[in-house]
Amino acid sequence: MYIEDIPCYMLFGEVEQSVTNTVLAVCDAAEFLGSDMYGLKDIYDLYGTKYEDIIPAFLYCRHGESDGGMWGNLFRFQLTEPLKKHILEESLICIFGDEKTVLLENLALFQDDKCLFSCVSHEVFSLYHMAEVDDSLKDVVLSAVNDTIKKMPLYGQMQKIAAGLQHKAKSELKKEMRILLDLCWYVDAAVHYFVYTEPSCPCDFLKFRQIAKSYLTEETYSVLISLNNFADLQPLPVPKTADDVIYNREKFAPQYLQSEYYKQVARELGLLEYIMRL
Repeated sequence: MYIEDIPCYMLFGEVEQSVTNTVLAVCDAAEFLGSDMYGLKDIYDLYGTKYEDIIPAFLYCRHGESDGGMWGNLFRFQLTEPLKKHILEESLICIFGDEKTVLLENLALFQDDKCLFSCVSHEVFSLYHMAEVDDSLKDVVLSAVNDTIKKMPLYGQMQKIAAGLQHKAKSELKKEMRILLDLCWYVDAAVHYFVYTEPSCPCDFLKFRQIAKSYLTEETYSVLISLNNFADLQPLPVPKTADDVIYNREKFAPQYLQSEYYKQVARELGLLEYIMRL
């Protein structure tokens, strides 16, 4: 089961934490890659870092190939409480290091030498199928996710919205939700961001706002009421040329995909999609 197939995993920290807890609970060992190019070379190099408490859990090291065709030292650890704590703090898709240094990456988790989880840490959020949970855990993971989702405060709100959309055909629901999820690209196009993805469907702001009223919570929709166009959602300067991106990136806002408002829209729509099983 690929990580992107787990409902709402990419949208809610609660779901990510639930999956992490569920997988860790059945595993007894972990393996990380210390890349040949830049990673950890010797286990004792962890002394002086915040990860030095996992040194006693070290079992052995071998040189080999990790997921994604990456080569380096593969460090195997017993899955002790300190190691679990670091993984829970940083997620299954973790990179142990700091902003300047990558020490350990590409976590793989084992139970009696059977691999139950593996990932390519650097690529998991940009490429499909770069993190995988063994199918033997599928039912227990999905059950834990379902329980977690139903306990979230937003779940009840989206249930009421879903009930109000029951009259719509599935094809219409999918089209309108696609339009709403393309908000980030409508905004980037409106402010002439240097590069953006073309939205799936042409849609002006007034039509977008009309659709959004039926799908978003009142609080999230209210942000749109006083606005006149997509550009109003991004008042900050954005890069409009390659030179802006290369030489002055820190002066500009990132793509609207990374904005907090868009993330909230995506969370609500993701939960709505889960409830309606679209």
